[in-house]
Amino acid sequence: MNQPSLVTPTILITGLITLLVTLIGDTVTAATDWHMVWLSGASLLVGLEAIALRSRMVAGLHETQGGAVRYLAVEVFGLIALARIVATLGQGSNGWAAMMTWITDPLAAFDAPFLFCLLTLLTVAVLSRSGIAAIAALTPNAPLKTPLQSLDMLFYRSDAIARRQVAVSALSRAVGWGGLLMIVTLGVQYRQHTLPLSATGWMALYLAGGLSLITLAQRRALLADWQSDEADIAPEVNRSWQWLSISTIGLVLVLALALPVQVAPLVPDDWQETLLLIGGIVLLCAMILSFLFIGMLSLVALLPLMLLMILSSLMNTSANAVTPIVPPILPSSVESTPPVWPGLIFWMCIALLTGLAFWTILRRQQWVKQGWPHLYEWITAARQQIKQRHRDRRWRLSFGRRPTAPPDPIRPPVDIAITCYHAALRYAANRGYSRQPAQTPAEFAEHTVPQLAEAGEELRALTLAYHRAAYAGHASDPVEQQQVRTLLRCFRQKIMQRRRVRKI
Repeated sequence: MNQPSLVTPTILITGLITLLVTLIGDTVTAATDWHMVWLSGASLLVGLEAIALRSRMVAGLHETQGGAVRYLAVEVFGLIALARIVATLGQGSNGWAAMMTWITDPLAAFDAPFLFCLLTLLTVAVLSRSGIAAIAALTPNAPLKTPLQSLDMLFYRSDAIARRQVAVSALSRAVGWGGLLMIVTLGVQYRQHTLPLSATGWMALYLAGGLSLITLAQRRALLADWQSDEADIAPEVNRSWQWLSISTIGLVLVLALALPVQVAPLVPDDWQETLLLIGGIVLLCAMILSFLFIGMLSLVALLPLMLLMILSSLMNTSANAVTPIVPPILPSSVESTPPVWPGLIFWMCIALLTGLAFWTILRRQQWVKQGWPHLYEWITAARQQIKQRHRDRRWRLSFGRRPTAPPDPIRPPVDIAITCYHAALRYAANRGYSRQPAQTPAEFAEHTVPQLAEAGEELRALTLAYHRAAYAGHASDPVEQQQVRTLLRCFRQKIMQRRRVRKI
């Protein structure tokens, strides 16, 4: 049996709660100097964590028994740390300055912004998880392992239907109370003359989201009832319900946007003072009752001590008046500054525990598990890319600073006669005809010609061709080039024959 997805309703629940927190934060910001945009982001993170936790529970990946209790403790500690971080960031520079007093007085961290943020985030966590649990209850009945009797099956079905109806009613009441809270918040902003121009848009957005959530819950409950009865549901039914829901929500949204921006307060001015007075009386009565309750608890806790005092007074039968003991006169105490090291050690331990809590929460997220094996590869690739860019930048800078050398002059091509002449001299020098370092090519040729015998004619012809090309500037034509090559080849062959004869 197909289970409906929880992505859309959970996103709607998280979005509605974040919208309410944003409006409340705007009201608090208008009355104080706090910046509540951080609180909106933190509430969104808390809602996303609730969605991830429910997804892991549905997939069967979450811890059970002892592991779930430890994870709950980690979540509570992480929520407290997140509230403290949000409160500090919301105060701006004043929050960073107030952190200096925490070293000597750790209890100073429990200030009004922290308590407000902690209460808000706890409320967001409870509401988001309750809403997601209510949506998760709108599922068809699980198949039974053993068949039940007709009466037992009737009770089982009626209990499942009642559970779904309770879930839908809870979601509807939550959306209604949220709308009432939004109206009260906008009324407070109207009295403070800080009502934003986008108030109508916020109301329309909340109304559209709330109606979408209620419609989706009702449709899922009805589909779950039908699927539990093993009834076939035509696709046209779902399609018609979707279009009907979209049209209804669209009409309500258009009507909400058509309202004027500056709406009048819902409660007349004459009644507002009376309602405030009644609210003050109710709060006073609640405070008195709470004080009485705390006093009764204190009395119960002090009963053993009071009983000990009464027994001690009854056992003291002496009639003599007890001379009061005069306390000694103590010297005036000198004000001393509290030590710093205990506070530093305490907050260092808190920072370590906070990091451990956040790491415990992060390493259970599926996207972290999927991306962690590739993290080292991404870091290595990014490092190589940065090194390559740095190397290219250094090369461009050094190339820009390097003075440009003048272009080399175009050298004319060397004539083939000159090349063959020098090649013949090198060949003779490499074949046993020694050449002194101080000898020029002409001197070496004159000294070698008498020793060459038959090969001397070719060397004289190459020398004449060299003189014509080097000194007279006569360029060799193709016929002369072929003759010079032939002379060089004959010169080499005769020298090789002469060496062979010498060896024999």
